[in-house]
Amino acid sequence: MTGRPRTRRAVLAAVGTAAGTLSLAGCADTDSEWIAADVPTDAALYDVAQTATGAYAVGEDGVVLARDGGDWTVRLENGLSEAGDGLRSAAVTSNGRALWVAGDSGALGLYDVVADQAVDFSAPKEKTTSWTAIAAAGLAGDERLTAINSSGELLRGRRDGADVAWGEVTKPGSGSSVTDIDLTPLAYGYVVDTDGGVFESRDGGVSWSRIGLEGAGVDFAAVAATDSGHVSVAGGNGVVYTYNGVDWSRTTLGEQPIAALARDRDTALAVSSAGVIYERSFDGWTELTDLRPGNELRSVALGTARSPQLVVGESGTVFERQY
Repeated sequence: MTGRPRTRRAVLAAVGTAAGTLSLAGCADTDSEWIAADVPTDAALYDVAQTATGAYAVGEDGVVLARDGGDWTVRLENGLSEAGDGLRSAAVTSNGRALWVAGDSGALGLYDVVADQAVDFSAPKEKTTSWTAIAAAGLAGDERLTAINSSGELLRGRRDGADVAWGEVTKPGSGSSVTDIDLTPLAYGYVVDTDGGVFESRDGGVSWSRIGLEGAGVDFAAVAATDSGHVSVAGGNGVVYTYNGVDWSRTTLGEQPIAALARDRDTALAVSSAGVIYERSFDGWTELTDLRPGNELRSVALGTARSPQLVVGESGTVFERQY
């Protein structure tokens, strides 16, 4: 259940210096501030994504929230088919018209943000384990899908109109738990695991090869890619690694683990579970602010013309960056 509406109006714009930082080039943007949004739920929010019509957040008990015109509303209160299964991950097609969601007990489906309706594809290939992440690429109606579960299994799919054709289940990782996945429009895919492994696919997820990171000593939690040779991974110890197609570079942002990461070709955002937000621009990484939210943060999204940069987390926590 979503519980009673919460109200948050605190404005947080503190800027500090991360302990243990090796190199954080550039200056914080003092012309922006992160504002705690009013959202109609107390549920934990595990992921947030930008679509063609605005931002969506998903979370506990299958709640799906939409941001439209600056206000957050509930689109689904009890998840796909009213099953109440928590939604852990969200991904958007390249044209932003379909929001794919996945989570507990095999929950998997899409929310058509234009038609304002959900379609349930749960338990594909009779898999009812929890999906920890889902990725999508391509136009809605012909998109490629990849989901990973808590057992380290990866399932590929391709939508053809109203149906999805699912491939065979594979295990691309090193035997450790696979934690996150991202796909690019050019059929590249990247997976990270809890043993410092980063795996790349160049054929839409059919085959995988390890591209790093020997000796990293990091439990990776997040991966974000734009195309071949442009991928960043992050996790424990406050470390972000970036791959340029040949070499890896390392930046230590702080002492706290990085919980979430988002990027495009020009910029990136990272957030620690404790609430510190970092931004990467042409000059390097900068600590933007320490939100001190009081709740663990789970996901971050870059902004669009329709929606600002966003961070979501436990207990219905949502922060919006405003200029």
